[in-house]
Amino acid sequence: MSFKHRIILLSLVSLFSIFTLSYFLLTEARHSLKNAESLEKSVILSTKISELVHELQKERGRTAGFLGSGGKTFKEELQEQRKLTDLKIKELEKYLNKEFVSSLSGEAQKLFLSVILNGLDNLSQVRVKVDSLQISLEDAINFYTKLNSDLIDSVALLAKNSKNAEIANELLAYTNFMYAKDKAGLERAVLSVAFANKMFPDSKLFTKFVDLLAQQKAFIKSFSLAAPERVIDFYKKTVVSSGPSEQVLDYERLALTSPFTKGALNVDPNQWFRIITQKIDLMHKVELFIAKDLIGKIKEVKFEAKSRFNGVLVVSVVAIAVILIVSIASLRGRGE
Repeated sequence: MSFKHRIILLSLVSLFSIFTLSYFLLTEARHSLKNAESLEKSVILSTKISELVHELQKERGRTAGFLGSGGKTFKEELQEQRKLTDLKIKELEKYLNKEFVSSLSGEAQKLFLSVILNGLDNLSQVRVKVDSLQISLEDAINFYTKLNSDLIDSVALLAKNSKNAEIANELLAYTNFMYAKDKAGLERAVLSVAFANKMFPDSKLFTKFVDLLAQQKAFIKSFSLAAPERVIDFYKKTVVSSGPSEQVLDYERLALTSPFTKGALNVDPNQWFRIITQKIDLMHKVELFIAKDLIGKIKEVKFEAKSRFNGVLVVSVVAIAVILIVSIASLRGRGE
């Protein structure tokens, strides 16, 4: 075999090896980039769901006040709150598209379609019943609670589908914190009734109160186990050590000490509502902090994926160019 043919053969083998290796490396890098982009959408979607749940929690509270007063109070406040809720619904629906939903697992698709197509659509029907006082307080509260739970469950499924362990853990922490905050909203309603009556009217409501305390504690524990240290520190600084949290604990201790003694729970229900709402608003600040932290992380993951893809592409092009230049130079040098 002539020198020329040996050079050509060696060049072809080298080029084939480079092309093959580059193909697999670029395919892997491209796959990582797509995963990062999909994860970015999931994180942003989670933050939008959190914002909607926050407004629905406030609408649930206003609805409870409106129905509890027989339509005499909270009418204007409820109408204003519904506008805020509708704004967040539109933002969520605008972000969701068929392509993104179809990329989710079957379980996640089913839940998203159920929540978006059924739960949120049924919201307008429930509102009509509330305005005309054609729905019981219990049924209305149960509807909002179920809707919130479904929305939070969807965030949990997004965490489950995440291929990035660090982000999946923080999404899980985010989910547990959302659950804890939702239970705090229910506690607000339960103790409002107890303080209005200056005692728990029945053991069922007291049991509900005790269960809500236990659930909040369990969700916060799960949150603490999964959340990054900086998020836990922010939670402790913002919520745990706050004045409203200390006051809420005092009210809870009073309710646990003398639940059925007539007149023992001599607390202004409006004062209780104001204090625990302050605590819940502080919890929302933590949600916003987690959301910001997650978005920052996913940007880093996406940047790394893009850099890896571009790096592999550049190295591949350079390697191919070097082989071609060396081969051509060798053939020309031999010819001379």
